Amino acid sequence: MNDQPLRPAATTRNGARRVAVYLSVLGVLTGPIVLFGAPAQAVACSGQVRYAGSTNTIYLTSGTASLSDIHALCPSAPLVETDPGTSTWELSADLVVQNGATLELHGTPVGGDVDALRLRSLSDNVATHVSAITAQYGDIDINTVHITSWDDATGAPDTDPYLPANAAAGSRARSFIRAISYLDADGTPRESRMDIKDSDIGYLGSHAAESYGVSYKGRGCDSTHLDVCAALNVYGSQTNSRFHHNFMGTYTFNAYAMTFIGNEYDHNVMYGLDPHDDSDYLTIKHNHAHDNGDHGIICSQRCDHLEIAYNEVDHNGIPPYVPPGDDDPSDNQVHGIMIHRGVTDSVIENNHVHDQPNGAGIAVFDSSGDTIRNNIVTGAEYGLRYSVGSRDVTTTGNTVTNSSQYAVFTYQGSDIPAYTNSSGRPSDLVFTGNTFDTTSSNAVKLNQTDGTVFSGNAFSGTFSSGVLTQWSTGTVFSGNTVPTSLTYSVKGDPATPGSIVFEDIKQSTKVAVDSVGSASFTGSAGTVYKASGYPAVPTTLGSSGTGSTATLTAATVGTSQVTVTPQSVAVVPASGTATGRVPTGAGAYEVLVEPGTAGTDLAFTATGLTAGTRYVLTAGGTTIAGGTASADGTLTLHTVPSTTQEVNYRVVRAS
Repeated sequence: MNDQPLRPAATTRNGARRVAVYLSVLGVLTGPIVLFGAPAQAVACSGQVRYAGSTNTIYLTSGTASLSDIHALCPSAPLVETDPGTSTWELSADLVVQNGATLELHGTPVGGDVDALRLRSLSDNVATHVSAITAQYGDIDINTVHITSWDDATGAPDTDPYLPANAAAGSRARSFIRAISYLDADGTPRESRMDIKDSDIGYLGSHAAESYGVSYKGRGCDSTHLDVCAALNVYGSQTNSRFHHNFMGTYTFNAYAMTFIGNEYDHNVMYGLDPHDDSDYLTIKHNHAHDNGDHGIICSQRCDHLEIAYNEVDHNGIPPYVPPGDDDPSDNQVHGIMIHRGVTDSVIENNHVHDQPNGAGIAVFDSSGDTIRNNIVTGAEYGLRYSVGSRDVTTTGNTVTNSSQYAVFTYQGSDIPAYTNSSGRPSDLVFTGNTFDTTSSNAVKLNQTDGTVFSGNAFSGTFSSGVLTQWSTGTVFSGNTVPTSLTYSVKGDPATPGSIVFEDIKQSTKVAVDSVGSASFTGSAGTVYKASGYPAVPTTLGSSGTGSTATLTAATVGTSQVTVTPQSVAVVPASGTATGRVPTGAGAYEVLVEPGTAGTDLAFTATGLTAGTRYVLTAGGTTIAGGTASADGTLTLHTVPSTTQEVNYRVVRAS
């Protein structure tokens, strides 16, 4: 398969394969390990097949068996080929694969015996009337099969994933498939696997634990039993298959090295694809996740080394899924791709996320050490969102367009971080080489965030508002391409005053600070900065290598918007410091300089001159040095003032 980034022109609303990988935010019920009871010996069963009538359960206890094999060994069990002409079977019992056995569900195109498998799922919700297939220390191999729930009364799939309010204890809402790994009492891992290829699996699952539709689970693994997580895994793969109208398209818990390639996850009640706790080293590529009630792809809780790439994710959460007991779903956010709580060392790249109007294209929550690169995100409420302590995330080469709120949104949130820091403030987020184009609100909004760096990005299109930082410190903008109309606002409070730094800006920049905030402009070459309308604003000039800094506060410029422009002349003292200002009405090559120490050499470097042309440096109108501009239009001239008096210097064309 060609690993090329998905482009908007290459996708259609219904035609292209779409991918969604989703980490579930739901709590997972684990509790003590409960094993199925020993199967009762059933009359007319033989070999590796047993049937327990008391629980209506078929057991496959060894070897590899197809449905035909099971039926031959236990013809009285509730497993029937209802239409031999179409190789359609119906399972009206539970089927449990144990002791390392393998259940082979293969369609006739690949030499098997089942093209369609119906799992009985009656509306009375009696557990023995709602079938499940479970690998419990066993393998399930599904290839070229259509699997669905089936209500015999309606002659159609079971479309209701919910139990009625008065349902008896132990009831089941809808049939499901699962692979379960567990530890024996002596700590021996009993691991399961489920592989699904070229198949269609739909109308399965409910909100009950391990019953979400298609599930993989390592029992006993949770945040308080990390030793169990380390001791076992559940395995499998999904390839070129469709998972639809399930409660969750696919759910994993404690999965390892699974691959999800070329699948479609759509129209599921909740998530499209939801790898959960301790699901590590997963490959999620070339999938299409769309039209799910909740996030398209989400990975949640201590997942690491994920590769989420070349997927298409769109139209999830329209409208958003409303969980039971949610009295106010108006603020429910549904994201295209989300990594949630303790997801580390993972890469989200080359995905196309679009049409996510109720959330972010890509969201990072309480996670660290991840990379988000070369994705296309368009038509989301928030293009990229970072919250609840997320830190050390590198975001590079992405294109984010037409966000209905912000292209980038960071905030502390009300949730308590579990894996990043104690404050919940996002920190040390780096954005490089991205394109942010058109928002209906702020281009960037940073709330309660520290140490964010924007370097070498391009801002284009129309922004209803510019960059807003609130209660955020250490924000740096460096080497970005921005429209001259883009504005920056710095807000905070006495407890958390905001600060922003502009490094080596090349054009005029519009900024406003509040009563406690600050905006600093630094130049590595000693640039002097002009604050329009405020000639008293000083630029501190350092000796070689230390650069220059001009800082705006309410005390120096008030709280209204100010335009700051870099002068085309830089000043570097040979030692110590000097102070530069730009007088009212000054041209680009005029500065006022006050040396820190008399007798210190001052180097004036002018840029943007006409190559090969002679220029002079004047002090108070008197020529004191001269030279010819280089081929790149640069000229450096020196003077050694004898006093510390402020002097007006200009670089002008020689007469």
